[in-house]
Amino acid sequence: MVEYIRFLYVVLCFAVCVGSYALCRDKRDWAWLAGAIAFTCWADFFLVLRDAHVMGVAVFCFAHVCYAMRVYRLPRNHVAYVFAFIGCTVVVFSFLHAIAVLAGLYAFLFIMNMGLHVRYRKTLRNAPLILAGLILFLLCDVSVLLYNIPRYLNGWVGLKKLYPLIWWFYIPSQGLLAVSAIDFKRLKRSLSHG
Repeated sequence: MVEYIRFLYVVLCFAVCVGSYALCRDKRDWAWLAGAIAFTCWADFFLVLRDAHVMGVAVFCFAHVCYAMRVYRLPRNHVAYVFAFIGCTVVVFSFLHAIAVLAGLYAFLFIMNMGLHVRYRKTLRNAPLILAGLILFLLCDVSVLLYNIPRYLNGWVGLKKLYPLIWWFYIPSQGLLAVSAIDFKRLKRSLSHG
């Protein structure tokens, strides 16, 4: 039951993002954010509700491509190539059930994504909000890694206590990212005139 509530929270974040369209400053930025959170919902469906790690990590790779595209404005035909390359890579390694390779690809995409957001933070709208969300997301992923290490260490359970930390980091990260396309000055004006 708790897993369903957590999954519904991510779906709610997607709904908040979609609902923020009228308040966003940049439609392109909003579209990439909406895509990222849609992939996040799909990934969480596999990870949280189905315990399907290979598919969950594979879909999360696309979420981080979308987050990177918010910052790094490639021409449209190049975006298609990026998605095709990531898609082929993910399909091959998902078929092979190579979770370690997919996790490595995911880590690479996340680090690239963080690097882009740090490098271009002065030009980003709501940069502190986005960076705070991504840092919490990173802390969540580090907790997930440490939580799963015991599977490879003959069942040692010393790091299993980290499970609550995963959600303490993940829930606020998704909330912050979901509202990161909003033009808060416009929101304030609309609230003051409403």
